[in-house]
Amino acid sequence: MVCAISMGSDRDTVDPPTFRKRLASLKRDGCTVLVTGKVRERVSEHVTRKLMGRTDRSRTRLLALTDYPSADVDNLLPDDASVDDGNVHLLDYDCGTRSATAAASTESSHGTGDCGRQDLDEFRTGICDAITRLKRAENGFEPAQLRVSVFTLSYLVPQHDSETVEQFVSALGDHVRGARGMAHFHLPVADDAEAVRRLAPLFDVRIELRETNGLPEQRWHFPDRDVSTSWVGL
Repeated sequence: MVCAISMGSDRDTVDPPTFRKRLASLKRDGCTVLVTGKVRERVSEHVTRKLMGRTDRSRTRLLALTDYPSADVDNLLPDDASVDDGNVHLLDYDCGTRSATAAASTESSHGTGDCGRQDLDEFRTGICDAITRLKRAENGFEPAQLRVSVFTLSYLVPQHDSETVEQFVSALGDHVRGARGMAHFHLPVADDAEAVRRLAPLFDVRIELRETNGLPEQRWHFPDRDVSTSWVGL
């Protein structure tokens, strides 16, 4: 993928090698990615498959599901990867049932009660504990070996106050960066939505999605440098 980075206007751009260098830095140091845009679910699935990493390299993939059925999780994995692989791990957010810390279950049973702060805290703890165990099993991760997907924040945002969600994102992001991993959080709403405005500063990069004439496109935003790429096809 080749992108030009826009700085303040469409006329000011950074060349593609600079963009690739920026991405390489994020992979090396660990990062969190916010994926936004009101698009069809299959577009979000496609982006997730790409962000979970190529299968020709060693990866440890952890999917933290809030509103997506475990039975369909292969749709979130790249070609030649499967939920049955030893390097794929699942966590389900079970609101009200305190089951997130059980970890690595392929069974899905979402709770039906009101979601409290403790539910989200335990979900985060379950994810972080799983990362710690997997890191020990691998004797440490190589840069970008760990890939985490939170699918999706759109279920969590209306269930919890903004401070609780922000703390969830921030604490989980710190844990992933500490493992030199890459975590992406899907929030499939318009990029100018209030929830995006609140949460975007907590992320290292934001990928905005849209569909034009039925074709999916993306552009990347780097908040720390206030730059964005041009729109390109997925």
